[in-house]
Amino acid sequence: MGGIGINKVARNPVKVKLHSGQPAVGTWLSLCSPVAAEMMASVGWDWLVVDVEHSPVGFETMVNCFRAIQLGGAAPMARVPWNDTVWIQRTLDAGAFGLVVPMVNSAEDARAAVANMKYATLGQRSYGGSRVAPYVEGDYLKWAQENIAVIVMIETMEAVERAEEILSVEGVDGCFIGPSDLALSMGVGLGDIGPGTPHEEAIQRVLQAGKKVGVAVGKHCYDAEEVNTRIAQGFQFLALASDARFMMKEAQAQFKALRLEGGAAPSGAEGKGRIY
Repeated sequence: MGGIGINKVARNPVKVKLHSGQPAVGTWLSLCSPVAAEMMASVGWDWLVVDVEHSPVGFETMVNCFRAIQLGGAAPMARVPWNDTVWIQRTLDAGAFGLVVPMVNSAEDARAAVANMKYATLGQRSYGGSRVAPYVEGDYLKWAQENIAVIVMIETMEAVERAEEILSVEGVDGCFIGPSDLALSMGVGLGDIGPGTPHEEAIQRVLQAGKKVGVAVGKHCYDAEEVNTRIAQGFQFLALASDARFMMKEAQAQFKALRLEGGAAPSGAEGKGRIY
């Protein structure tokens, strides 16, 4: 009996955009919900990252989020908890089209991330197949070698200082600046970031390093206005808030609009906090 068929993916659209100088815009998923993932994917994002580092998502739920993201039409990705061989290999086998690897502070760290995401002779990823093998054109092993996106996180001043050498590592497709952890490493609060601050200067140093070696630079952004600004500056791999932030922002706005006796939102409820 015939079915409705499946779409075969010839190229990873995220990697294609990054290597052609185009912006690839997505958002973070931290609600641990495949239903939310499917709905978010249908918005039109290039990619969605399941945040496995800073959310309570379980492995099987992550896999179902990947399925939902594909169904919704975006590229499924994940931020793994650490630059760890086991996590990286299992998450790729589960169906990620690319990974965001945290706390990459040196070229050695970057080479380890690449090695864990590439099969021999380019790396040390163990071959066991992948859940997405039926969905890609041709042999999955060959497809993965050419299409899995390797995104390393630059989120400390140590990494900023070494940005050029990190981004020069063969196999790195781009980097992603984590503004909150970068601020922590600098000893500044989230109220001390933005235009004209040392924090912004550090961000721009990473961007210039990326432009020098021809590797995409990305960042987590607070709102669409910032995404537009960063694209104009030359950033490419850009995250706009998260599913949780979108939900809370709209919920707070609607709650404030209610005409309730004594129903005002608690003071400070709309504070920014961590943006992931």
